[in-house]
Amino acid sequence: MSTQTETRPSPGTDVQPRVIDENTDLSTLTDQEIMRLMEGMDHQQEQLDKPLISTPVPLSVIRQEYEKGSSMILKKLDWLAQNGWDQVWRARGDGDCFYRSFTLAYLVRILHSSDPQLEANIAYEAIQRALPAMEEVNFQKDLYEEFLDPLLVLIRSFAEGGDDSTSTEYGIVQALQDPERSNCIVVALRLITSSYIRTHSELFSPFLLSPTTFLPLSTDEFCKSEVEPCGKEADHAQIMALAESLNIGIRIAYLDKSDLSTSDAINWVEFGKDTTEQGRPLTLLYRPGHYDVVTKDVLPQI
Repeated sequence: MSTQTETRPSPGTDVQPRVIDENTDLSTLTDQEIMRLMEGMDHQQEQLDKPLISTPVPLSVIRQEYEKGSSMILKKLDWLAQNGWDQVWRARGDGDCFYRSFTLAYLVRILHSSDPQLEANIAYEAIQRALPAMEEVNFQKDLYEEFLDPLLVLIRSFAEGGDDSTSTEYGIVQALQDPERSNCIVVALRLITSSYIRTHSELFSPFLLSPTTFLPLSTDEFCKSEVEPCGKEADHAQIMALAESLNIGIRIAYLDKSDLSTSDAINWVEFGKDTTEQGRPLTLLYRPGHYDVVTKDVLPQI
């Protein structure tokens, strides 16, 4: 007769839950794992019910979510508000939030420039300069051109200087709320990011790690698993690659519990070219696992 023994953790021992994926035998799930899986499905449905991109809300709305949380995060939110960063444009938390936030910030930057037509032409040319890298890594030209087209159409609407409906904040948000258009742009930006990493592997190789095992990945493995598939969150390597590829500055305000002794009460992480305020970098707000756009109040052109 065999005896089956269940190993139980000692009191106070932290045990990491096992990863449940498509390869997991569902008959082996414990009651706790089933409950955790159901909670995850509820969260996914909640995210799917949210718009891909929202119109701006006051930063105070985000602050309300932390009223009973960390005083350090509240301090950082207050610092942002006191320094004029009082609008947040929310992106759906579906793993593509960085790319959606990037797109919104990119287009709003063009809209509010002193010369939108000139700024649109600069953006258009930057994307055109990214195309040879995609050819070099053997991405199919007809596919990446198809995915890029919705973004180029939006940029051209500014360059042509007409009264296009997208040439307002509200128009941009409406355009990016369209799933087909928005998802095409996400794929296009992922391909631009991947091609830049692939063609600059010597620069990125020290940072290409698996987010689950933290083991090094080859450039090809990293791009295929962490950059090109939709729903994969962006980290520093992806953000740096996209910023460098499109020659744009990105500043990300990190909401965490760290205490900073500098004059800034928040940690800004910077990528790409000129990230001074005069350089008008894209400004994002990062909370663990999620990116939104944060902007200073400007006169809405709706």
